[in-house]
Amino acid sequence: MNSVLQQDSESEFWLLSDVHFLSSALHDNGIAFNQFAEGAAGKEMRYQAESLEAFVAEALEKRPTGVILTGDMTLNGEKASAESLAELLAPLQEASIMVLSLPGNHEIYNGWARIFDGDKEFYADQISPQDFKDIFSEGYEKADSVDRTSLSYSINLNDQYRLVLLDSCIYEEQVNWNQPTTNGRLKESTLEWLKDQLEAAKQQQQTPLLFMHHNLLEHNSLLKEGYILDNSAQLQQLLTAYQVPAIFSGHIHIQDITEGPSGIQEIVTGSYSTQELGYGVVTLTDKTINYEKKVIDLDQWAAKNKRKDPQLLQYSNYQATIFQQDTTKMVRQQLASVTELTEEQINTLCTFIAKMNAALFTGDDAYSQEEKETIRHSEEYQLLATYSYFLKQYVDSLLEDKSPDNALTLPIK
Repeated sequence: MNSVLQQDSESEFWLLSDVHFLSSALHDNGIAFNQFAEGAAGKEMRYQAESLEAFVAEALEKRPTGVILTGDMTLNGEKASAESLAELLAPLQEASIMVLSLPGNHEIYNGWARIFDGDKEFYADQISPQDFKDIFSEGYEKADSVDRTSLSYSINLNDQYRLVLLDSCIYEEQVNWNQPTTNGRLKESTLEWLKDQLEAAKQQQQTPLLFMHHNLLEHNSLLKEGYILDNSAQLQQLLTAYQVPAIFSGHIHIQDITEGPSGIQEIVTGSYSTQELGYGVVTLTDKTINYEKKVIDLDQWAAKNKRKDPQLLQYSNYQATIFQQDTTKMVRQQLASVTELTEEQINTLCTFIAKMNAALFTGDDAYSQEEKETIRHSEEYQLLATYSYFLKQYVDSLLEDKSPDNALTLPIK
């Protein structure tokens, strides 16, 4: 075991997930790019560099110990996007703020990597596992141990904590033209390596904390397939045996905190590219693990930096509008064959579901029993029950959350 990275008993890490960054070098803001951006599943594509500059500025002011990126940092695994993102984050490292990265399912050998030029798309250079290690090298350089069969590694942070960053992704071993695999699975060899890391933490009386892209637990009853790790039960058994208190993930894009059967807490930080510029702040002390969601105020950053773009100056509204428009599109598609509803009723249903969907993604969906009953007795809910089984089922799934999703404090046993 290597010596610990820091002697301080307290540290703070900021979590950034599912940025889906596309380098400006890969598009000309032309027809092909704009068509893609319009159908990007609620992701904001036009001010990504500015949103990251604002994040970096905030981190340089607050000076956390490090930033941990839990995958899908690039849009579709473009090597140029990874390189541009690393450049945007470089000021953090220059200020001795660690940048620790792990891959998402969009990162490695993704056949969807594209260049947008005029009205055409062309293949872009993809990211190999070695490219990932080279571009996001700090984590591997500071690692106490690196898994030989994946991009997983562990950080011997201090006397209290060991951080384990897991590569949960399934990908080809060479350049390919296939779509990325959505679901994830830990290799048997990686599970063996993980067991060694947990045993090392136990012997050193450290608390192990895990980070990965895919989800360990269910966070929505309709959003399970492709999100929950294929061998989640196997991983849960191992984490229970070693009393791991928390795991941090992304992938599903929503902000959510869920407790597993054994008491482990999974904290999912919402996507930085949808609905709001949310990130997680994890404060580690010798007595507690504290998590809190924060949001970058890009409107304020733009004004402070004297930007003139009106959309940038009102970015929070702009980003929320994009997300609402995407939800509206989904609702209208589901109701396309329903002839009994008036246009006014359809608009009302779009607004109703868009509001609830936004709450899901921002972690503001811990409704009281009274609020749930109000929703179920609303005219909108009754219309869905009559005309759209899927949308009614989706709203029901949004009412299942039982606990707050934006903050959590765990005592260290």
